[in-house]
Order: sequence, then C-alpha cells, then structure tokens
Amino acid sequence: MHRFAPWSVAFFALLLLHAAPAQAQVDVQCTGTLHQTWTPGLKALPRVVAYTNSSDYDACTTSVAAITSGTLDVRASFNNSCVANLGPSQATIAWSDGSSSTFTFQGVGANVVGNLQVFTAVGRVTHGRFQGDQVLLVNRVINTDLLACLWPQGLTSLTGSTTLTFTRL
Repeated sequence: MHRFAPWSVAFFALLLLHAAPAQAQVDVQCTGTLHQTWTPGLKALPRVVAYTNSSDYDACTTSVAAITSGTLDVRASFNNSCVANLGPSQATIAWSDGSSSTFTFQGVGANVVGNLQVFTAVGRVTHGRFQGDQVLLVNRVINTDLLACLWPQGLTSLTGSTTLTFTRL
C-alpha cells in the first residue's frame, strides 16, 4: 500500500485551488426602454450618420443598494447602414446614486427574425463606477416598417427594450 506524505497532499490541493479559474461576478444588470435615432436616416447602403441612443434603465439588480436605475446617453457619428448597424461607440450611464460609468463598445451582431431585430454589443467600462468591468448591451426592437431603409429619408428612429450587464472578471 502506497502512502502519500501529508505535505504532498497539501501541495496538490494548493495547486488545484490555484489553478481554479476566477469566477465572474455580475456587478449590475438593468432592463429598460431605448429610443434610437439616426440623422440622416439609415439606408440600404452605408453613409455617415449621427446616432443617438437614449435608454432609461428602470429596473437594476446590483449589490450597490443605492443603484436602482440608470439613464444611458450615446451620441456618435460613423459610417452605418440598415444592413451593417455595428459601429463602435462610447456611452455614459448616469446611475441613480449620482455616480456614472463610461464605457466603450463595439456592435458584434444584429439579427433580424421576422420583424424583431436584436442588436448585441460588447465592451469595457473605461471610467467611473465599475471601471474595468466587461459590458454586454442587448437591444431588442420590433421594426414593423422594414421598408423605411428604402425610402428617401431612410430609417430615422427605433424604440424597444434593452438589457445592460456589467460583469467583473
């Protein structure tokens, strides 16, 4: 019968603990409504547009008791179209406790199923509360007027629901 020395068992256990991956922690997750605008409107072919996104997150879950909601403001200008609505951007969310978080993000996917469009973006908090956290932004809109991209003025606005998650890695 082979016996392990007590120090070798302790060393092996220490190695296992050290090798265990760190667990990600959700610092804040919010749901709310969004209103997006493009000027000039989005068309089928790319062109430079001014983009705004005003989102009200009225339901936030977080370990910070004073944060119950937030207001997001995005203003950007980039080459965009109805087909490739994925430009990089920066946003600032003002939290209900008076603090704020600024984050950069890049659209990574826009899926259309019927008249439901789901836009997904990922990024990182660069300044303020939750600095360093990973950001996941998911916007869902029902677009009942998909032909707007073919009209002379293009698609000028969309309203829908949004989810914002900050995760500490």
